[in-house]
Amino acid sequence: MRAVVLALLMLVSPAWAAEWELNHEGDQRGEVTTYVREVSDSPVKAFKGVVELKASTTSVLAVITAVDTFPEWIFQSQGAERLTMEEKERIHMRFNGIWPVADRDVVLANTLTQQADGEIHLHSENADGFKDKQQGFVRIPALDNQFVITPLADGWVRVKFETFVDPGGNVPVWLANLVSTRAPLVTLEGLKAQLQKPQFANATREDLPGLPGMEVLKL
Repeated sequence: MRAVVLALLMLVSPAWAAEWELNHEGDQRGEVTTYVREVSDSPVKAFKGVVELKASTTSVLAVITAVDTFPEWIFQSQGAERLTMEEKERIHMRFNGIWPVADRDVVLANTLTQQADGEIHLHSENADGFKDKQQGFVRIPALDNQFVITPLADGWVRVKFETFVDPGGNVPVWLANLVSTRAPLVTLEGLKAQLQKPQFANATREDLPGLPGMEVLKL
């Protein structure tokens, strides 16, 4: 437990964290760049992906809040279900394991906020007490994830996807860190593909779910 707490503190406290290490650099605007970094007292690296896209903030927000489509684009996503929007959105996510490990699941509490400069943050962290452990799945004991959407000039946005996860159970370090290098690239490439669909490319505020915090966003 101490290791998990310290690892999460490292994620949210940059003064304590190792520097990000470039893993994959996109060749031009619109391509994904990814990073990893060591996390104190954890064998699993944190990871981050960044991409600039010709899209509206509303369209990106529509993709990352459409829970039923998560398996189409989020790395190894098997399924997702919105459990409640009371006070805070809580979702149950299931992930396909990569041999030799079992499938994983997690219940997340999401917080949606906007900064003074218009930047939107969707922050996810573990939530307890909303769904019992599921047969055939190992419950992820610690996950801290955020999407950051930053409006840019001329109809572009920057999307950052940053995660630390303790997958729980018996996971080889090489496999955990393979996930760290693949997850941000696959996920952001998947988000780009989703944005080509009319339901997201043409999304308006009325198409967004009524999540806590959504009503105060300036879009």
